[in-house]
Amino acid sequence: MQFKFFFIFTLIFLANSVQAQESEKAFWKPPTFGEQKAMGYEYDTFTVPPPLKDEVNFWIKIYTQYTTTEGVFHVAGDINFILGEINLTDIYLNPKWGPIRRELEAKIVIERQRKFIAKRFGIKNPKTVRLQMGLKDRMQKAIFESGKYLPMMEQIFEENNIPKELTRVVFVESSFNPEARSKVGASGLWQIMPNVGRKYKYLQKSYDKRDHPKYATKLAADIFKQNFKILSSWPLAVTSYNFGVGSMLKVRKKMGTTEANKIFASEKVKKHIGFASRNFYATFLAALHVESHSNLYFGEPFFVAKPLNMESVYLAHDTKYEDLVQKYKMNSKEFKALNIHVESKFLKVGRLVPKGTLLSVPLAPTKTATIEN
Repeated sequence: MQFKFFFIFTLIFLANSVQAQESEKAFWKPPTFGEQKAMGYEYDTFTVPPPLKDEVNFWIKIYTQYTTTEGVFHVAGDINFILGEINLTDIYLNPKWGPIRRELEAKIVIERQRKFIAKRFGIKNPKTVRLQMGLKDRMQKAIFESGKYLPMMEQIFEENNIPKELTRVVFVESSFNPEARSKVGASGLWQIMPNVGRKYKYLQKSYDKRDHPKYATKLAADIFKQNFKILSSWPLAVTSYNFGVGSMLKVRKKMGTTEANKIFASEKVKKHIGFASRNFYATFLAALHVESHSNLYFGEPFFVAKPLNMESVYLAHDTKYEDLVQKYKMNSKEFKALNIHVESKFLKVGRLVPKGTLLSVPLAPTKTATIEN
């Protein structure tokens, strides 16, 4: 009898969980870009330039054919010719090994394959054989997560007269992971650097606006707008988001041209722009293409998360963390997920969240804090 009750309870719990998950997602719809009127925008603004065709196709394969446990080898700095493939799925999914053992075993296999490929193609230095792991599963998850943020992002970019396509840069920067952090300190969905955050007073004692989806998007829009006004080219403005507008101005001067296609087509560009920055625009175009054709690459029906229904508030006075969780009718996990930008030391039972802290809370008719539009 006890087992029967437990079994029925489990079925009810699972059914409720499935219903909750179903209510949090919606059918994917292809984006509409051509109807906008943004500055410097034409219907063909983001078509693939002939010099970048091979690079874009390479990244489309990385986004759609290879998972994060699979990869391809190519000569460092040149992705136009794939030297070989590798599949590490059995290693990464081995239930007998922990994360450290898996990484060690994977490294051994990778180095062995790297040397084999170098010898096969007559490459003297195996270190010049680069491995690019796939991103298929990561891209699928990113497209799902993007549903939470893209409506808000597109609205902000439209208000700033900026092409909506640029919101897809987030696929390249963070894969729509709001907790993304880089080794050099870039943070949040838009991977904004600390020096930029300090310049705009985004780094505060109790919170960091770089990790707040809405405010990070506002800053990214401002950066893109400034880049375009200086460079008069969206392809170069996008590249400069990664490379820096000052550095791009120097490259234009050294190469004697302001045209993006000529810069991308020149062999000299490799001397002036590193591999990651040089491929940034190509990866953006690839991500833009893949996301716009999600149903073709990942099957139908394809779902995305529903937009977050929240608002931003500044605390009117010091408040206990647990009181905030209770006030906004969320559990601790939900509250922390919405407030990644708040210093974690304040998001603990018994801690006071300081007055003036920026919070993200569910949209509600009654407000007891100062609303920030």
